[in-house]
Amino acid sequence: MVLEFLKYAYFNITKGDSMNDILSKCANKAYMDLCRTIRFRTDDGAIKTEYKAKICDMLINNYDVLTDAVKSTDDKQTVFDKEHNRICEEIIKTYSEISEFTYGQAQKWLNMTFKYVLLIEEDSILKSYLHIPVDSYIMQAVGSDNPKLKHCLKLECIPQKNGTVGKYIESSSKPWSKWDYEEYIAFQNCIRKAISESSYSFPIEWENQAWIEVAEYRKQ
Repeated sequence: MVLEFLKYAYFNITKGDSMNDILSKCANKAYMDLCRTIRFRTDDGAIKTEYKAKICDMLINNYDVLTDAVKSTDDKQTVFDKEHNRICEEIIKTYSEISEFTYGQAQKWLNMTFKYVLLIEEDSILKSYLHIPVDSYIMQAVGSDNPKLKHCLKLECIPQKNGTVGKYIESSSKPWSKWDYEEYIAFQNCIRKAISESSYSFPIEWENQAWIEVAEYRKQ
């Protein structure tokens, strides 16, 4: 009963919702996680709504594409990554018609959508291959030496404003919303290597615990 209430309160998801309904509501919720970073070229609310719907439809349609791709091969992560990149590029191409849109923003929309779906559908076949949604909380969890953060990976793979990579420093680290593909995939691969050498089963399992820990720390 509690879970059903939370699904409705947070996502407006009800028992009668189809998988497409769930995907749509998760994609719309994910948009809220990046919309403040978007620099639009229009003030027309109807146009913004139209293009948001286009991306949400794109994410809905590609969920089964990703699922089928993973089922059809032994090299599941490579295939998932390839399809993930294709979807991000399609998001950028479409949304760039009305805004300045980056890879960092595209990954946020896609990755948060699928993270939210995983909260609803915990047995998703995709969970082992999902990418970490990148934001400043995760950048800190990955690249900070703070001894108070027990889930921190302490890696030197955070893109910096000067073009290098290193530890997470708020003033000098490059904002996630400005990342390009090369910076993004190098970051994901660095996390995967660290997780593969840890007690965590897969990256998104670590991300859930690490993100909450940083959020709680920042409240202090």
